Amino acid sequence: MHVLSSKNSIAVSSGKGGVGKTLTSVHLAATSARRGDRTLIIDGDLGLANVDVLLGLKPENSIFEVLTGRLTIEDALVRGPLGITVLPAGSGIAALQNLDPSMRDSFLDDIRRIANRFDTVIIDTGAGISETVLQLNRLAAINLVVTTPEPHAITDAYALIKVLSECEDVPAVALAVNQVRSDDEGRRIFDRLSEVASRFLSTKLVFAGAIPLDPAVQRGVMARRAVQENSNFSIAGQAWTQCFHRILSTSDGWRPGTGDIHDPSDMSLEGTHP
Repeated sequence: MHVLSSKNSIAVSSGKGGVGKTLTSVHLAATSARRGDRTLIIDGDLGLANVDVLLGLKPENSIFEVLTGRLTIEDALVRGPLGITVLPAGSGIAALQNLDPSMRDSFLDDIRRIANRFDTVIIDTGAGISETVLQLNRLAAINLVVTTPEPHAITDAYALIKVLSECEDVPAVALAVNQVRSDDEGRRIFDRLSEVASRFLSTKLVFAGAIPLDPAVQRGVMARRAVQENSNFSIAGQAWTQCFHRILSTSDGWRPGTGDIHDPSDMSLEGTHP
């Protein structure tokens, strides 16, 4: 069971790097902020932070100062675009990659404590299946796994889903397929992974959406402005917006063991499993 007070808490993860996990995180946060939610994004990719870069921020402090007792977690928070609150995670700090259990528990306790101040909490975890990543997954109401159509990315996404399925206290798992050439391509990849997960892991996945290849995304990344006032109008931005609302409907209407989403306002979301 998730332990964050905000039911709109989403842990965004991937089996490997380079699939657009952090881009997905910041766009989900932007969608939340645009609808007026008090939104927190936590950069949980400890030691290899990118959230601040994508949002065009240059924070003076990070989680590192919190873990070493130099600052409180409140002092490390910064304001980003659209009013998003950001908890930066320091980059190039080796100590953050190998937290001892006491430091990790302290970090998780701090997150639990501040979560009740926000309507939506997005956790951008590190790639892979480290213990810190899994602990962050356990905090959220929904786990979103991001992959791309590349075979190695799909294989690694399945490996992550397998590990999550073995954690009794990890709730619903949703899948987003990034950098697709068509919606059909994204849906086919989801159907394939969903069938295998159901057959071999007894796990039902939820289809969060397919995000198309979009030159506007790369331009935003290069300009350190992945999220702007009008970024939700790009093709990919619209897909991420739809992804956010699908995930929230999962959080509100997840029926354990079925893989179904119950959302009377959007019957197209019903029966997403094979």
